[in-house]
Amino acid sequence: MKSLISAYSRRLAAGLLRGQGFFGLLLLLSLSIFNSHATQSASYDTLFESTADNERLQALAERVMIGESASGKFTQYRTLKVLKKPLVSHGLFIFDYRLGLVWQQTHPFETTLILKDGELIQIDSAGRKQVSQAGSNQGAATIAQTMPKLLSALLSGNLNELSESFNLYLKPNDSQNGSQENSQHPWQLGLIPKDPLLIKAIPQMVLEGEEQVSALTLLSNNGDKSRIEFEQISKAPLSEEQLLLLSDKQSETSLEVQPEAEPELNP
Repeated sequence: MKSLISAYSRRLAAGLLRGQGFFGLLLLLSLSIFNSHATQSASYDTLFESTADNERLQALAERVMIGESASGKFTQYRTLKVLKKPLVSHGLFIFDYRLGLVWQQTHPFETTLILKDGELIQIDSAGRKQVSQAGSNQGAATIAQTMPKLLSALLSGNLNELSESFNLYLKPNDSQNGSQENSQHPWQLGLIPKDPLLIKAIPQMVLEGEEQVSALTLLSNNGDKSRIEFEQISKAPLSEEQLLLLSDKQSETSLEVQPEAEPELNP
């Protein structure tokens, strides 16, 4: 089992640097927790049958707005058809729409991903650092351009902006009419990318929450699924330590560009 997880981690990391598995590790944020992972697919079928209109999106946006930066914790469940139980990881995230995103896994092994200025910076569990230029790969460039837009729209509450890059769906029985009585109801927002390169990497995404975004589920064509559940999301300004991870000084003094070798991500 350990060798299988290690092999999967290496394959996922390699895909990440090619721009193929970026969302599977990131995201970059969010989450209302289901009691059973096995029952989610049916509810998503209903979700993707209902196109979201501008009025309902605006009502939802007024509920979920956080601001221009955020930080918090996450738990990620990767459900693979070849495994009976999901692979579970935990970590922290930091986001500033001007500076970029830090995605730091802390368990079962440490790895840090930093997306900023068109670069994907990876630090593995052994402290090895690697920088990948998103612009060198068309698929990676598309994802690198879309991720900040996605997070910025979510955190600012400007969900209508998402319609530029995604076809949007809002679950019918979670009607958003702006009334007080519906302000605590859970909601699901489905996203299908319009870009053909992005849709190959992530055919469908589902955002969920109540007063704010609480979960992000990534669905693949082969039946594999990655679900990220967020907690302790903070709207407070980022600390100096958090900002340092996204600063030019950090990338210049601490991050070394390594040869193009597949990263080792052994637990």
